[in-house]
Amino acid sequence: MRQTIIYGVLIAAMVALPMVATAETVFHLDTPQEGATVFGLVEVRGWILDDGQECGPPPDWQDCDWGPAGVSAIDLYVDDIFVAGADLWQPRWDVLQAYPWYAGTPYERPGFSVSFNAAHYTSGLHDFFLLVTYSDMTEASLGHTTVMVEPNRNQAPFGELETPGPNQPMGGVYPVAGWALDDSIIAKIEILVDGLENGPVNSGYSRPDVADRFPSHPGAESAGFIRMLNTTELTNGIHSVAIKLTDEQGAVRVIGRRFVHVFNTAANLPPFGGIDWPLPGHIMYSSACNVSGGWSAPPYDEPEQVEWVAGWALDVGSRTDPGGVAYVELLIDGNIELRTLGGYDSFYFPWVEHLVEDGWVNDYGLVRHDIGNLFPDVPNSTFSGFFFVLDMAQLIAVNSPPYAQGYHMLKIRAGDWENNVTDIARILVRFDCNDDRDRPSWGDIYSPAHTERVAGVVEVTGWAIDLDQIETIEIRVNNDFVGYADEAHLPSPWIDEMYPWLGSWLVENAAWRYDMDTVGLNLPNGENRITVVTWDKWGSETIIGERYFVIDNSKNGAAVKGVALN
Repeated sequence: MRQTIIYGVLIAAMVALPMVATAETVFHLDTPQEGATVFGLVEVRGWILDDGQECGPPPDWQDCDWGPAGVSAIDLYVDDIFVAGADLWQPRWDVLQAYPWYAGTPYERPGFSVSFNAAHYTSGLHDFFLLVTYSDMTEASLGHTTVMVEPNRNQAPFGELETPGPNQPMGGVYPVAGWALDDSIIAKIEILVDGLENGPVNSGYSRPDVADRFPSHPGAESAGFIRMLNTTELTNGIHSVAIKLTDEQGAVRVIGRRFVHVFNTAANLPPFGGIDWPLPGHIMYSSACNVSGGWSAPPYDEPEQVEWVAGWALDVGSRTDPGGVAYVELLIDGNIELRTLGGYDSFYFPWVEHLVEDGWVNDYGLVRHDIGNLFPDVPNSTFSGFFFVLDMAQLIAVNSPPYAQGYHMLKIRAGDWENNVTDIARILVRFDCNDDRDRPSWGDIYSPAHTERVAGVVEVTGWAIDLDQIETIEIRVNNDFVGYADEAHLPSPWIDEMYPWLGSWLVENAAWRYDMDTVGLNLPNGENRITVVTWDKWGSETIIGERYFVIDNSKNGAAVKGVALN
């Protein structure tokens, strides 16, 4: 007999179960129970521990190569028809407490979960089971259960509030985040503070882990929500925070009620924000370093090459501090290069009219509707953008002393009206100049999106520009070469709007694409890193983009994406 099946709630009794070197597989189905009435999205959840007979007594398990004793897949079948593959290796501290000798082994995360939609079945009794595939490719059908399905019964929304945690200390602007689903459509997600509605939250954030748990729900991959709560509007002390979910049929559920401790003083409320552009490692290039007789044109008089630094900054105040960002500074290697203080360093620059309203740069207070939506109760959040323009020829060729070619640290510092000053973001970039024949490429990746879950053949897209003609565009995954772009020099009219000072021959056809067969390339399931590298006519290599994405080529992953696996 390969396995022992345990039904019911046995966590308290499991400690007494004998576990020796010849122990059998232990399987436990948490939910749903035999004979349960189910409706809406039905989560099938439990845990499994394979026996340790291949590794001898438990004291030897942590040093053992478990080999074929592992669990490679768990598939859900309803009425003998495959539904989805389960999400494996979920942490179960209750199980690990009952079976502590599995700590440090491949089974210290024994949980699994998968789901089916009751609306897809007729009213009445239905059977399901889980087909477990072990690493040696042997199989066992476990967890045979009969449930009563009510397909037309409305399910109240459900989900999890993941942050803040219980008794969480909170100050300033604090994220209230989690995920929520419904068997139909969630009409509203609201935050409750001390039992009173405190406004909506932002939803639709990527949650591939939730999609793994609820593969039958088409919206599970974007089930995340977040609300940046301005705690300075609350008195210092104990408060309650919860999330109220309402679906389109009026069903309501409150999830994740937490008691939190708010503590705010002016000293612990410095400004905060981020840099949106450039990306770390970006090459900031000047084409005016090898002009005969030196470069002496005044700054910003039709500059050969400009680079911009854009982002946002916010500040909140305590009861004695009105809050608000007073100024933003751009520093290079610790030196203050540009500052926005009441428009003192702001000026009109027609080259960037397409990028910022009215062409004003080196300024703070630009419109940022995305930040306004994310921080709805922070004053002036809709007007929190900053935008600096750097004349690279001025920095590299004219400054005394000039900035050398190579890597430099860009830093954004902000100060509020109460003299609280902080560095809100920093990135490493590279300065380069045309004193040799090579000029760098630049560009970006559009798809797959960051943390996007994909399966089968994936379209990788983006754009790339090089003043010295791009010869090849190379795709790498986890530092390994996987192929060259299938098509390059595709139409890209939006690039012309980003770089109006460049010739149309360079920007009108800068897009590229590559069909990446994740199955044929034998890419591993889970998180992977894609890197795009260009080579120009001089043989120079430039990394133009890099991001992480999630491959799921299980049966479930292909079904969700609608991809036929070869």
